[in-house]
Amino acid sequence: MRKKVTHICSVIAIMMMALSCNQATSQQASPEASVSEVQEQKVVINRISSDELETAMSAQEIQLVDVRTDREWESGHIKGAKHFEMNNANWQSQLETLDKDEPVYVYCAKGGRSARCAKQLEEAGFTAIYDLKGGLTSWKASGKAVE
Repeated sequence: MRKKVTHICSVIAIMMMALSCNQATSQQASPEASVSEVQEQKVVINRISSDELETAMSAQEIQLVDVRTDREWESGHIKGAKHFEMNNANWQSQLETLDKDEPVYVYCAKGGRSARCAKQLEEAGFTAIYDLKGGLTSWKASGKAVE
């Protein structure tokens, strides 16, 4: 009986080693998977504060996009922002005017629409996307100017 248990344990151990070697080999044999995983890791959507956005704006010219409605835009927006209303028929063509190789900063009123916009930018191939936490509401609450 003891020999049978030892034999069964040995067989199980050999099978487990064979399976683990097989998995390691299949992972190494697929460089395409590694490349796509690296490409996916390059895409980053960062949620940033009003202060972080203000710092970025003061350091350089940025691609800043306001995705709110026309009416919201007219009631005040961040200086230097482009207005691309999400529900507009021109939405897709407006996105195409942005440089995919440069960071894009997006905001809306509170953060919901800009989060959806950030996801669409990611799907369109943008790799550096910044979404203003709390949107324009947070920007104004921080005492920052709108025009």
